[in-house]
Amino acid sequence: MKGVIAGNFDVLHPGYVEMFKEMRQNCDTLVVLLHEDPSLERPLKMKPILSVAERIFMLKDLGLADDIISYKYEAVLYDLLKLGNFDVRFLGDDYKNKPFTGDDLKIPIHYLDRSHGWSTSKFKSKIVDSLNEVDERPWGKYEVLLNEWNVKVKRITVNPNSRLSYQYHDKRREEWIVVKGNLTIVLDDDKVFRSPGESIHIPLGAKHRAWNETDEEVVFIEVQTGHYFGEDDIVRLEDDYARN
Repeated sequence: MKGVIAGNFDVLHPGYVEMFKEMRQNCDTLVVLLHEDPSLERPLKMKPILSVAERIFMLKDLGLADDIISYKYEAVLYDLLKLGNFDVRFLGDDYKNKPFTGDDLKIPIHYLDRSHGWSTSKFKSKIVDSLNEVDERPWGKYEVLLNEWNVKVKRITVNPNSRLSYQYHDKRREEWIVVKGNLTIVLDDDKVFRSPGESIHIPLGAKHRAWNETDEEVVFIEVQTGHYFGEDDIVRLEDDYARN
């Protein structure tokens, strides 16, 4: 049985291991149609990191495919599928009930299990996160965008119906600029609100809390100024997660 799969196969991740294992169990010969650069026709797609030659070498040397044919455009993919005499085509199960190139060719489809949750985009994002300082918290996460001796900038994401501790700092002041969603702020026991594009100043020593009272995530930029920006310069007065 001759099987085929199309994709850019940029960087290997655990999801690919599961995928090739499943395909090998369901065909005798596997042909990979290698998309050189999906962003040529779909600008929102990520550009590949590896060259076409590097990806072909990787797939061949690891014995993942019996034959590899590269293509640039979806029209070429269609012709390759039409002329390939394939017995089965492999697609991720996220394509179920969706249109795709060659869906009119009536090649039998085997939908691959994607419950592992891996994707190339996710893998690349994890690589980026490993290079940046990204910290998951019970209420959401923060990412450090800039860290200099006199200023630190974070991108803070607050999950729906979650809030940070009510706290103050001895060594830094902060400016918050809302990027997405509607942020509730408690500042020295007063409750105020900010929308995207609006900001608020948190003075040195002022009690403050960021609070997402909505059902959508809230994102804001925090600019810290002062002479020390360590996470230990947080004095918590109230905390939903029983942290000191």
